[in-house]
Amino acid sequence: MSSESADHTARERARNFESRFDGRLNYGYKGIPIFAAPGLHELAAERLAIAVTDAHAQVLELGAGAGALSQRLADRGYRVCASDLFDANFTPRERIPFVALDLNQPFAVQLSSRFDAVVALELIEHLENPRHFFRQCRQLLHPGGHLVVSTPNLANPVSQAMFLREGVFQWFRDTDYQEQGHIMPLAPAVLRRCWAEAGFDCAWEGSVSDPYRLLHRRRNRGTRLLARMLATLSKTPRPLQGEVYVAVLRIHADA
Repeated sequence: MSSESADHTARERARNFESRFDGRLNYGYKGIPIFAAPGLHELAAERLAIAVTDAHAQVLELGAGAGALSQRLADRGYRVCASDLFDANFTPRERIPFVALDLNQPFAVQLSSRFDAVVALELIEHLENPRHFFRQCRQLLHPGGHLVVSTPNLANPVSQAMFLREGVFQWFRDTDYQEQGHIMPLAPAVLRRCWAEAGFDCAWEGSVSDPYRLLHRRRNRGTRLLARMLATLSKTPRPLQGEVYVAVLRIHADA
């Protein structure tokens, strides 16, 4: 992909995401737009601070987008390096080192540094091979390092109701595939197998954001009602029924 077409793709996806919120950005950090579910960046920063106690740890953000989370982590004192497929939307490029990486390729060898933590929010659903991704992240981390990941939560009741009624999961309609690049729906149970095979343990898992927040239109009434029923019947713990699934992983002691 040429740099010109990559820039166009990045900006087009950003505009498409913005339109999902009725034509306005959901929120931002220091003027940098956040293209993620409400509360996700805040939760990730809080959980990272609990997992990584060194205030000056080296942190790599993969899929940095506009750079809001990279800036937030840098403001907390972390030594941050940011990465994405292209830098078209990355705002704090003069303050935070940025490297372009294709995460569908062997990307660990392209970075000379190793990190105390890697953060990859709303990213893995864009990639062709989740097992490849976890193996590469494992190579990028120091012993005892942590990985923070998130993805649309297929275990939330709205996503399950949508699948029963429409045959697609929440955030994985044709428009999400074509405009947002959401190509890989991954249930938490599948993710757990993938990261365990790569040598990670789960230090914490949870979820964030109300999955019902975009179901306010009348035509979504059936999905809302079914989702409420599924929520009461589900064996998935309530803390894991949010719109976005989040996990903090650490390298297995014997890995």
